[in-house]
Amino acid sequence: MKHGSQNPGDEKIKDLTRKIAEDKVFDELLKRSSLTRKQAETLIFDVMSQRDGVMLTSHQRAALRGVTKGSFLRTRKQALRNVQKSLFTLILLSYLGIIKLPQYRWFFDLSEAFEEKDWETVKQFLSELEGR
Repeated sequence: MKHGSQNPGDEKIKDLTRKIAEDKVFDELLKRSSLTRKQAETLIFDVMSQRDGVMLTSHQRAALRGVTKGSFLRTRKQALRNVQKSLFTLILLSYLGIIKLPQYRWFFDLSEAFEEKDWETVKQFLSELEGR
């Protein structure tokens, strides 16, 4: 891309990509998730292209990832399918009585800790989860 034709959101996404590469919490969660790194990054690019005034086409998002538009869209579809399957797994476990929502209040507490960037609480939750 020529400098003059560069989308203002490109730098924002490139900066986010650099931050993710250095994010230890992201790496630890990713290792234990049902998503590959490519799938997670594709979802991030997809979300970033629709908020904060960053409007990127599928082609632009693919170019930032260094892949073709078709590859980007396939990876996005795979990622969304993995997320959907994970949600249905939780619903199935709830239906079978294996998990009950009140016992999993910690999930909402963990989400709040992420939002507040309370990394000590996050580390504690993740350590406890590993022990279950």
